[in-house]
Order: sequence, then C-alpha cells, then structure tokens
Amino acid sequence: MIPLSIIIPTYNRSERLRVCLEALATQTQSASDFEVIVVNDGGTDDTEKMISSLSVPYALKVIRQSNQGQNVARNYGVKVAQGRYCLFLDDDIIAEPELVAAHLKLHREQEEVIGIGQMTIHYSGTSNWFINTYTKGWRQHYQELNQGIRKPAWPDCYAGNISIPRSIFLEVGGFATDIRRNHDVELGYRLQQYGVEFVYVPAAIGRQDERKQVHELISDLEKAGAAWITLCQRHPGMYPELFGSMTHGLRESILLEIVWRLGISPRALALLGGLFEYTSWSRKWFRFINQYCRWRGVRRATSGQQRSNSLIQGTPILMYHAFAKSGEAAGRFVQPIHRFTQQMNWLKRLGYCVLSLDEFLQYRHTRSLPPERSVVITIDDGYAELRNLIYPILQRNGFHATIFLVTDKVGEHNDWASTNELRGRPLLSCAEIREMARNGIQFGAHSRTHARLMTVSPEQLLDEVAGSKANLEAVLQLPVTNFAYPYGEFDSTVQAIVEQANFLCGCSADSGLNTQMSPIYALHRIEIEGTYSLPRFLLALWVGSTS
Repeated sequence: MIPLSIIIPTYNRSERLRVCLEALATQTQSASDFEVIVVNDGGTDDTEKMISSLSVPYALKVIRQSNQGQNVARNYGVKVAQGRYCLFLDDDIIAEPELVAAHLKLHREQEEVIGIGQMTIHYSGTSNWFINTYTKGWRQHYQELNQGIRKPAWPDCYAGNISIPRSIFLEVGGFATDIRRNHDVELGYRLQQYGVEFVYVPAAIGRQDERKQVHELISDLEKAGAAWITLCQRHPGMYPELFGSMTHGLRESILLEIVWRLGISPRALALLGGLFEYTSWSRKWFRFINQYCRWRGVRRATSGQQRSNSLIQGTPILMYHAFAKSGEAAGRFVQPIHRFTQQMNWLKRLGYCVLSLDEFLQYRHTRSLPPERSVVITIDDGYAELRNLIYPILQRNGFHATIFLVTDKVGEHNDWASTNELRGRPLLSCAEIREMARNGIQFGAHSRTHARLMTVSPEQLLDEVAGSKANLEAVLQLPVTNFAYPYGEFDSTVQAIVEQANFLCGCSADSGLNTQMSPIYALHRIEIEGTYSLPRFLLALWVGSTS
C-alpha cells in the first residue's frame, strides 16, 4: 500500500491546478511515497488536456464526475485512493517543498491524528483596505497556531491542507454530501466527536493563491452565516463556536439593526471603510462588516428577524423583587403594579413566548433554540404580595415565572436588607407557596438566610446552598433545581458548590442575554427596576441591558 494519497478537487481552474501540481513535483518526500488524485468536478475547460501534458515524478490519476461539489469530489477521490493516509489540498494551494514530508512524518509517528497544515496567503488580485485587513486576520490566525497561543480544533479543519488516516475518514462517513459549504469543518466536528486528536503541522506550508475581490469575499461571508444554520441544526454542539462570536453589545446591536433596516449593502460599508484605512478604526470597521455579512446570511436563512435574534442575541431573563402595594412608592426593588401589568401586556402584544426557567434550561441541555421572542420571568426573595398582586396577573396572561425563596425565612419577614425599601417586608407562607406551585409557578432556592456566599466559611456555604434545596423540597415535595445567588455575588467556589448540590443552574444579577455560550451557573439576568419607563423595559428585552 502506498503511504499517502493527495486528493485535489477542481472545477474549471486549469492554470491554478497546473501550478499546484508542479509544486508537488518539487517535494522533498520521495515521489514513490505518494500519489495524486485529481477529481474533475464536471469542468468544461482544458484541465484534462493540461494534465496529460505534464511530466511529474509521482503517480497522477485524473477522474471525472458530474458537477456535484467539492465534498462529493473529495469522497470520490478517497474511494479510489490507494494510500493509507489521505491529504486534501485545494487546487489553488501551492505546496512548499516540505509539505508532504511534514504530513507523512506526523502520521508515521502518531496513528490516529488529524494533521492540520499551515496555510499562508498571497493576494494576486487588486488589493484595498478591506482585502488587506482580511489577509492580516488570516495571517494572525496561523501566527497564533504557530506560537501555541491557540490549540488546533475542529474549526481549523480547512480541506485546503489537511491529512486524515483513510480508515478513520471512512469510519466517520467522509464529507457530508448534502452540505455545500463548510463541509470540511462539519467533518472536523464529527472527527472530534469520534475522539481523534488534531495536530497542527507548521512545516506543512501551503500558500493559497487568493484572487477574490471584495464582493466575492462579502458573498462568502454571507453564505457562511447561512450555512451555520444547517450545521447547528445537525450538530447543536457547534453553536457556541459558530455563533459565540456573533453576540453583540448595546451599541453594535443598535447599529446592526439600523444598517439592516436602511438596506445598506456590505459593499457600501466596505467603501466607507476606506476612510479609516490608516486609523485604529480600520480593524473595528472590518469586524463590524464581517459581523454584518454573517448576520445577513443568518437572517436570510432563517426567513426573518425573530429567528435570527434568538440565534445571535439570546434570551432575556427578567429579574424582579418586590411589588408596590396601594400607596407605596416605586423604588429600585419595588415595582408598581400598574407598570408590571403594562409590561406583561406588552409581552403578550409583541408575541413573546414566556418560558419557565426549567423550559429554558431544557433547550440549553439539548442545545436547541428556544422559540422566537422567548423570555423568562424570575422574582427574587418571595414577598407575600406576590400571592394576591402578581400571581393573578401571571395566570391571566398564561405566563410562567420562577420565584427564588430564602428558605429559612419562609412565612417570616425580610431581616437581611439594609434599605428600608425591603427590610421588614413579609414573605410568602408555606401554604401560599404550595398553592402557587400547584398552579404552574415554579420555585427555586435563594440560600437559607440570604447570606453573602463569598464571605462565609466553607461549611456555612455548603449549608446555605444544599440546605436551601433540602428545605424547599421538603415544603414542595418536588425536586428543586434552580438557584439564584443572593446579592448576585458568586465566584468559582460558590458555583462549584451550587453544581455539587445538584442544582441545574445558577442565576446571577449580571445584565445580558443568554445564548448557548452563557455559562449555565452564571446565567445573565436583567434587573427591572421599579422606576423604569416602558421604553426602558422594551430596550432591556431587546439588548439585555438598560444602560
């Protein structure tokens, strides 16, 4: 058996392919150790005539298929390959003399590994600030791999320069034939699930002859965003890596929305970026255009704004505390009933899907997306007015809510608050808690005494967390799986105790929306203060912050 088969799919790029094949003729590795298989993917140019005119020292095969795409072509190449290992190259990759030797050396030393070669870039077309910034980002990616700043993983599995044991390739099913874009990183993800190791091979250098212009790069970015939808539907575990970089802050979210609604094209933004070419804004503007292109692709693939927002922005978890009784003034922690009623009415009017916290966690657990316009309502401390003031409003609207209780204080009064706004306020009784639980309200733990968990002893910390779970389960005769940190204060030790106590999540008081990237034991919540206007409330729903 020959050690290595090099597989190159091609379509109507005979001149680039010729340069690629000639570079393989100058390899330091003996030509008897590898074969080259060119798969002509339905091309109509002179590719096969050009190949027949070449004089190369290695075994060269040309096979033809109807135009079905690179993924199918690569699988076809593997099917006829004789090598123990398969090296995939693109037809615009010019191999440095050590490329084949470096890949083959890796596999001879380590059996079940994936070799990820280094890809440099040479731009032979007309360049401008956008292309220059694009190439700088490309180079930085490989510099980080070269310097060990980042470790190779499945997102680095570009089929332009990657080697795989043929047996493993066949075992995992090869490239997916129903995915036209990003089929290489999709294979990389399946290889990771299979359990193989990714090894970066810096000496396996392939120089990409890039000629795409701005409009083509922009189109590629939009198509990549659209392709991510398919990838995440197939492999929900890919979501954090693909969409984690697409979450935005308040300013960027607003700017993206404005640019989208005005119908401004990415090419127009790229032209505008020329004004920033020699300033510190150049990279920032390129990043914004990059985000906007992918965002456009996502929105088009999901047929509308709502679905894409659930992908990119995330789900808001609202946090309330107390509610004003008749004649009581509004405050940070005290929400007037008329404002809460108005807020709930707007949630319904805008078509929000109010999930229970358990339902949201189930979507996280299965790595699937919540429904469009999802929101979660949480209420801390469990004050007595909830039974008569808030519970009926939630029931009337058919809304779920999770109430976090200070379990040693059930049926008593707030004795931990330092402000008159909450101190001395009566808390729900056991009977009221059981009644509300029977009718759809969920309860979580908020510690036993509302202690500052980062300041107590390890023994007290365990008691505050695990003890609150045991107390509340005794009251409800139901499992209690959700925890909210008193004062929103926690660190890694507190998080570990919450997880150890078999809670499924920990809710913080840090603002923001929740995506698949959000730590499950540090979920973001948006505090809805009692003095907030309706526009400020709606802003919080949209961007996860009011400031």
